[in-house]
Amino acid sequence: MSSGVVAILKRAAREPLVHFFVAGMVLFVANSVFNGNDEGPSGQSIVISEGRVNQLVESFLLLWGRPPTREELASLVDDFVSEEVGYREAVAMGLDADDTIVRRRMRQKLEFLIEDDAATQEPTDDELQDLLDAAPDKYWHPERRALRHVLASQDKRGAAAGVDAVNWLTQLGAGADPAALGDSSMLPAALPLTTEVGVAATFGPDFAAAVFKHQGQGWFGPVYSPFGQHLVRIVTVEPGGAVEVVGIRDQLRADWIENRRNLARDDFHARMRKRYEITINWPAPWRDLPSTPDPAPKTKPVPEVGE
Repeated sequence: MSSGVVAILKRAAREPLVHFFVAGMVLFVANSVFNGNDEGPSGQSIVISEGRVNQLVESFLLLWGRPPTREELASLVDDFVSEEVGYREAVAMGLDADDTIVRRRMRQKLEFLIEDDAATQEPTDDELQDLLDAAPDKYWHPERRALRHVLASQDKRGAAAGVDAVNWLTQLGAGADPAALGDSSMLPAALPLTTEVGVAATFGPDFAAAVFKHQGQGWFGPVYSPFGQHLVRIVTVEPGGAVEVVGIRDQLRADWIENRRNLARDDFHARMRKRYEITINWPAPWRDLPSTPDPAPKTKPVPEVGE
């Protein structure tokens, strides 16, 4: 065999596509050995129900904004038949056994069923009140402030920004029109009632902290932000405080349903683990870890399929 042919074979042996082809051939041969050659229909039936066809129609409608034509629907059903046949053959060959993506997807589908069943009930007012009472800090209504500002831009004025801001503060104290002072920018000239987090998202955390710490009337500053030096006037203050169920019913309802989903999922896993004898054989560096898993695991996010 010439050296050129040998070099070509070596390169081919490193190609992932060649690996995939060889693995497919091995699986095909193994399936033939253990299950025999395909001699036509095995007798297993595939019934495409009206409900399944309607589901395909609904999926098409959601995707394209219109119902499928007769030809498109026939094509959708034909594709589903191919998918079902391929899935059954893949399972029969054991291709799903050690596939992480398949395992995660099956777990997700199972947990979705458990969660959906738990989310069918609606909470009562008393249950929502109990949830609110159990975590008052979570539902605390934060203080909000409305403000107006005048900017001495750092980019435009450099080191003079602070000096100019102080001069403008004197003018504002004497009644000058704030619209006639300051540098233009992409920042809003005023903010409506906004939380400290909201102000920080626009002007930065240092600016927001100074604004919410300030007590008193009139213009004050300069207040630093990444954009420069600001003169600020607090227009309105809405104090923070406890909230009532009626004010945050939608949020409480969503949290209540999420809690029920989590509890149902945790209860399901705890019950299922009782049905198995589970032993963990840890490798040498981790042999001090427990040899059996937590019998009642708490909710943890399932990785998305493909992660």
